[in-house]
Amino acid sequence: MNPAIRRLGIGESGSLVVAVSGGMDSVALLDALGRLRQRGKLPVKLVVAHLNHQLRGKESDDDEAFVRRLAAERELDCLTEQIPVADIALQEKQNLEAVARRLRYEFLARTAETVGAAFVCTAHTLDDQAETLLMRLLRGTGMEGLAGIQSVRPLGQSVTLIRPLLAVTREEVAAHCDQYRLEFRHDSSNDSTFFTRNRIRQELLPLLKSFNPRVAQTLARLANLLADDERFLHSTTTEALAETRQGNGLSIKRLMMLHVAIRRRVLRMWIKEVRGGLQRIEAVHLAAIERLIVAGKSGRVIELPGGWQVRRKSGVLELARIETGADSTENVVKDGTD
Repeated sequence: MNPAIRRLGIGESGSLVVAVSGGMDSVALLDALGRLRQRGKLPVKLVVAHLNHQLRGKESDDDEAFVRRLAAERELDCLTEQIPVADIALQEKQNLEAVARRLRYEFLARTAETVGAAFVCTAHTLDDQAETLLMRLLRGTGMEGLAGIQSVRPLGQSVTLIRPLLAVTREEVAAHCDQYRLEFRHDSSNDSTFFTRNRIRQELLPLLKSFNPRVAQTLARLANLLADDERFLHSTTTEALAETRQGNGLSIKRLMMLHVAIRRRVLRMWIKEVRGGLQRIEAVHLAAIERLIVAGKSGRVIELPGGWQVRRKSGVLELARIETGADSTENVVKDGTD
């Protein structure tokens, strides 16, 4: 882990926030960072951060108490919050896992800003990478999704999220815990096959390992290769979007000059920028916009989820919120299923 930490530019000064759920992976991460710090190879202040999702009643509260004790034993500051994730997901009518992930990262960003930390560490492992890749593949995704979990990504304007264990297997993490006799908590929800990730971990990956015992490493390597490709394509798309802009919209003529692969990416980047995200935007919506570009006439409209519409007007593609009471139009793409 030490080389990975140094490559990420940590170790000069300040604080480093460590996300600790109380499970095996995060406890091992905190222990490893602490040992590096004791040896003078990580001269930063470690701050423990724990979010109580309030999803498992007393078990969630016990996890929080365990993390507090763990931090106290190591004489580390510990910041915690309690958020009723299930209630928020119900109010927002969104997927529970997605809402939990969003709230967790928002909490970590707030914590880092509170203590003045430039970096936040999470304990995602190589096995998490393999599971994520398979989950996205089964649900349907493009290259961006298949690039998997990134080892480094922005978490806020001045905060960077890093994952130093991403090249470490869960088996190696377990060996570390055994070697140093580390105690950790077990999340009972990980035993349920209700969640897709758990089924992949308990059923699909073991089956794939019967074909290739190192399938997790193979999938992680694929994600790394695709991540390199994705970074190049992202840069190319950013340049193409800048060249295609016409006012607040996109020039149809310039869009037509782009390769379809780049054009599709430009559309996604543009929609994300103007709309504030790509939630519920599916391949069917992009395909409809493609038809509007190639064969559409001025005035035609494509409706997108969330009350947005793409309109072709005088050689320009425009994206705007649907006006209340607007008439229905041809080429409408109805809201897809979540």
